[in-house]
Amino acid sequence: MRTQPSKIKSELLEPYMLVAPLLVLLLVFILYPVVANVYLSFFKWKGMGKATFIGLENYTAMFKDETFWTSIRNTLTLLLYIPLGVMLPLLISAVLREGLKGWSLFRAILYIPNILGYVIMGMICSIMFRKLGPLNNVLSGLGLHFLALDWLSNPKLALNTLGLVYGVWLRLGFGCIFFLAAMSSIDEALYDAAKIDGALWWCTFWNVTVPSIRFSIEFWVVLSFIEILARAFSFIYTFSRGGPGFATFTLEYGIYNEGFIAFNMGYASAWASVLFLVCAVIAFFQVALMRKNSDVQ
Repeated sequence: MRTQPSKIKSELLEPYMLVAPLLVLLLVFILYPVVANVYLSFFKWKGMGKATFIGLENYTAMFKDETFWTSIRNTLTLLLYIPLGVMLPLLISAVLREGLKGWSLFRAILYIPNILGYVIMGMICSIMFRKLGPLNNVLSGLGLHFLALDWLSNPKLALNTLGLVYGVWLRLGFGCIFFLAAMSSIDEALYDAAKIDGALWWCTFWNVTVPSIRFSIEFWVVLSFIEILARAFSFIYTFSRGGPGFATFTLEYGIYNEGFIAFNMGYASAWASVLFLVCAVIAFFQVALMRKNSDVQ
């Protein structure tokens, strides 16, 4: 019995109908804003009123702007904390997986910063790291006066404090949960074989655990890049306001500063276009690397 043409056409259309709502959302909330941002980067616009076409003047001014290059250097410095932000939750997860007593409690404590959110954690950390804040008071009380530093007033120290707090500690809890979930899928027979062979903990971790969750590690690296490049604003705003001076002034923070403080939306769009290009290039190479490794395996 032949299938009716109308039924065949209906079956062909069904997949497109199912994905249509998602495609509409992607077009409205992702593609359109990106295209509109690039378009506005060629205009002089204050966010209201008439926009004046000025061509590449925003980009020319941006590449001559020392603040722009400072934000690039600061962003690159924060990216250097990604290896530590990957290895630390990975190691802690491996230890917790061994059945450490009270590991559920440790996991809950580590996850608290993710529950509170970046804005609240930024305010808490801003208070904690003040010169006369709780952290320095505790260190002084323990006799460790040499460690009671001016965390947020020294430019280099402020940037590295931001890298450690935001790039490593703040995401530690979610990283542990993520890697623990990945490790739960590893075949226990692999660990039994390693024990029979007399492998030490570190050898087992490096030769069994890491290769078994390689894809999850690569995904976490991609996510870490996105977090630092495009999701750090809310924390930086409440933590240091980009200071002292421009010490913690990142590319993302510069977009806010130019657009909503200086009301130069066209210029801010040029900054945002550069950020989008950087994120797109990094994502492209990382996804290509992940696919290559997947094909090899």
